Amino acid sequence: MRDSQPDDRSSIAKAYHWASRVVTVCLEMVVPGLVGLWLDRQCGTLVLFGVIGFAFGITIGIWHLLRLTGSSGER
Repeated sequence: MRDSQPDDRSSIAKAYHWASRVVTVCLEMVVPGLVGLWLDRQCGTLVLFGVIGFAFGITIGIWHLLRLTGSSGER
């Protein structure tokens, strides 16, 4: 287990930490779908890879959000 030491960082450092987490989760949700859409254009398919990419991205993003909130945000 981790030691329960108080977080003595400044408020702005804590805010940047959480902002980076939010941006990371957003990118995890969107980038796979955009890559899928790019693959669709390259292969000539309609939306096959785009749908797969967005489904995968949203699944990974929600899993990451659950990990973040389940750990009281101390990761």
